[in-house]
Amino acid sequence: MDVRRRISGFTLLEILIAISIISLLASIGYPSYQQYIVTANRAAAQQFLLEAASVQQQYLLARNGDGYASQDALIGPGGLLSPPSSISTFYTITNVTTSLPTDPPTFTVTATPIVDSIQQHDSELTINNIGSKTGVW
Repeated sequence: MDVRRRISGFTLLEILIAISIISLLASIGYPSYQQYIVTANRAAAQQFLLEAASVQQQYLLARNGDGYASQDALIGPGGLLSPPSSISTFYTITNVTTSLPTDPPTFTVTATPIVDSIQQHDSELTINNIGSKTGVW
């Protein structure tokens, strides 16, 4: 009796079609994923800037209106805030304060995108002592 076994499996053509469909879907989805990552990183930086502004206001109240925290006191080593690596990898955080004798003290906290990171084409984010924000919020 001639019994032929049917070998089950995929043909080379079926595998190539499946790979091409997966490649097509990946090429469509990857740019959307990258944009999602950029948006998520920006949201994290915005949240950090809001937290820094809140800490600055608390610092001013604790010092009875005598001035805001300097860069080192706010963000430096041993400072009041430390940006997580998810922010410091993509943004440089700076804090500029002024304290003139005749004017009330001011601050501006800025998140500048780091060149050669995924955020490099993102806008610079700032917040100041009156809550004014610039950049894409």
